[in-house]
Amino acid sequence: MKSISLSVSEDDYEAFRAAAEREGQSISSLIRDAMSFYRRERLQDRRPLERLPVLVGHQPLTPLPSRATVYEEMFDDGEQIHE
Repeated sequence: MKSISLSVSEDDYEAFRAAAEREGQSISSLIRDAMSFYRRERLQDRRPLERLPVLVGHQPLTPLPSRATVYEEMFDDGEQIHE
């Protein structure tokens, strides 16, 4: 593990101190977790869905519902959405 030194605001320090006490962890542990989360969510490369490989020749087992049908199931307020 690499050691670092950083300055934080009083508010951030107090929030992490209180959270660490509640959770029975050290402030350092919480900061490591926060940094790991940020790296996973914001820094790692992610492929957009449209670039995922397509399997040629595979078909759905049953016909897919129309967009209007899906919207009707999602929104029960009776509003009709047309394609």
